[in-house]
Amino acid sequence: MSKQDKKRKGWVGATLCGCPNEATLTRQLAFLMAQGKQDETAVLAEAMRTGIRALYREALVEAYLMGRISRQEVLQELGPEEMEEIEYQRDALRRDVAWGLRDA
Repeated sequence: MSKQDKKRKGWVGATLCGCPNEATLTRQLAFLMAQGKQDETAVLAEAMRTGIRALYREALVEAYLMGRISRQEVLQELGPEEMEEIEYQRDALRRDVAWGLRDA
């Protein structure tokens, strides 16, 4: 893939796995610091909180869908709107799989 193709597809500043490289992260950190008028520590602390929240939510949803925790636990942690979205997506996936397998 040419450098031009990579740029068009958003690969510039990222490794082959799609993860940002160190230069990209440094540039993004500097941008966040400038835009938010915050120092590096404050931006990194917010990034840590945001990342942990996202990972926690992902782990909760996975545990619920795998039957390791109850619906009530997820409902208490994420609230009724998120619970509704999780169950809607689960049910949509089940319908899609059933449709795909009906003539298999």
